[in-house]
Amino acid sequence: MDWVRKITRSCLLRVDDLYRKRHRLQPVGEVLYVGRSRYSGPAMEFANGTRLAPGDLVGTLHFNNARFPRIEADTSRRAALHFVRLMLKSMHILADRARQDPMFADLAVYQAVSWLPPHGQRIGFITEPFPDGARKRLIAAYFRLLVWAYAPAEETRASARPDPTIYLLTRMELLRRFGDASDDVDEKNGESLARVRAAI
Repeated sequence: MDWVRKITRSCLLRVDDLYRKRHRLQPVGEVLYVGRSRYSGPAMEFANGTRLAPGDLVGTLHFNNARFPRIEADTSRRAALHFVRLMLKSMHILADRARQDPMFADLAVYQAVSWLPPHGQRIGFITEPFPDGARKRLIAAYFRLLVWAYAPAEETRASARPDPTIYLLTRMELLRRFGDASDDVDEKNGESLARVRAAI
């Protein structure tokens, strides 16, 4: 079975490479790629006053799937904690680029489609259910394939039931939680990791 997973993973890596080139995604830390696209959902206003309208430019967040097989963990819990540490580091890099990089500085909101609620809420994201329909079923099937091919822990592969969910994070919240202007970055990371650990 391992050789089948390796072949599948190799094919998926090629698909990922083509997707990243087509959408001009930029690496941000070890586990994230970020791009730009036009928002196509309903108009929204966030609690901090940020507004999002159809057609606005948003940052799009994508996981670096190739990084997951290199996570050394023998249980789903350890794999999840390792991933969270890498994710927090990537988020700090993203906050820094949101202040300085022209590609990110004009983006008021970042958006992703993932299947890991409620953990994202513990680091500042808000979530919206992905609309029911054929596209949701297709994405869910793709997520199941990704988990089977990439997850380092067998327990994760066996128990995963991906439910596509829309994640949204405002630039203001990104900078508030992950900006390095304050001296308590390590403390914030520890608090975020503790919140996720408690939920796993």
